[in-house]
Amino acid sequence: MYCRSYERRNTIKRKFTRFPKKYVQCDIQKEYGVSRKFYITYILIDRYCTIENYSWITIRKILSYYGLKTTKNRPKAFYEVLDVLEFMINNKMITITQDLDYLSYDTGIEIEVIPNNFYSQQKWLSAYAGDFDVIMVDESTVNKDVLLLSYLYINSYINTRQTAKEMESPEQYPQAFYKTLSSMAQDISMSQMSIDKCLKELVRKGLLIKETVGSLKHNDHPPKNVPNIYVLNKEGYQQEIKWALQKLKEIYKVEHFEKPKGKINM
Repeated sequence: MYCRSYERRNTIKRKFTRFPKKYVQCDIQKEYGVSRKFYITYILIDRYCTIENYSWITIRKILSYYGLKTTKNRPKAFYEVLDVLEFMINNKMITITQDLDYLSYDTGIEIEVIPNNFYSQQKWLSAYAGDFDVIMVDESTVNKDVLLLSYLYINSYINTRQTAKEMESPEQYPQAFYKTLSSMAQDISMSQMSIDKCLKELVRKGLLIKETVGSLKHNDHPPKNVPNIYVLNKEGYQQEIKWALQKLKEIYKVEHFEKPKGKINM
C-alpha cells in the first residue's frame, strides 16, 4: 500500500494519504455523481488500511467528522456515504462483502482495498492526516466539505518535485499555488466568495501561508491584482515563496509588481 510516514513541522512523523488528483480538480458531483463525502470516506479508509490492504470503518465515524447527530432518522449524509461506497465498489477501488442496504451507524464495514485502482498510479497529492483533523474537527464557520475540498485542490497544484529534472531546478518548480480565484471557482463549481472564505480559514488554521503579490498595469487598462501565492506551512516555505514570486514575474514578463489595488481577496 502507499501509506507512509515522514517528517514535517518540528520533525514530527505524520502519516499522509496519497490522494488521486482527478477527484479534487473537478466538481465531483457533476463529474462522478457522488457527493463530497467521498473525500473524508477515502481518507478514513486509507488511514485505517493495513499492510494487507484491509480497512475497517463505520458510518458513525465518518459522520462524526461533520459533527452530525446519528439519530433514528438517518440524515442525508448517511445515504451519501453509502453512495460513495457503492461508487468505489463499482469502480473496483474496494470490495465489501456486506450488503450496503443493511449497514447501520455502528456496523464494522470490512473493506478490502484494491491498490492499483484505489491509489493513483500517476497524478496524486500527499496530504497529512493531522491536517484533515484540523479541517474537520476544529470549529469553523465554513462548511467542512467545502473547506476540505479547497485544501485538497490547492494541495493538488503544489508541485512536489518528484522527477530528477525538477529536483535539479527547484526554482523552476516552486511548491506553491498561484492560480486565479475565478479558475479555481470554475474547476470545482464553487463561488469565489466561498473560496475566499476557505483560503482565509486555511491560513488562520495554520495549514497555508499567504504571500500577497501585488498588482500589474497592462497598457491603458487599470491596474489588476495578480493572484497571491499560497504555500504549505512547512520548513523551507520562505524559499518556495521567493521562487514562486520569480516565476510569476517570468509569467507576466515584469521585473516587479506594484502595490495591491483595492480590496484584496485571493
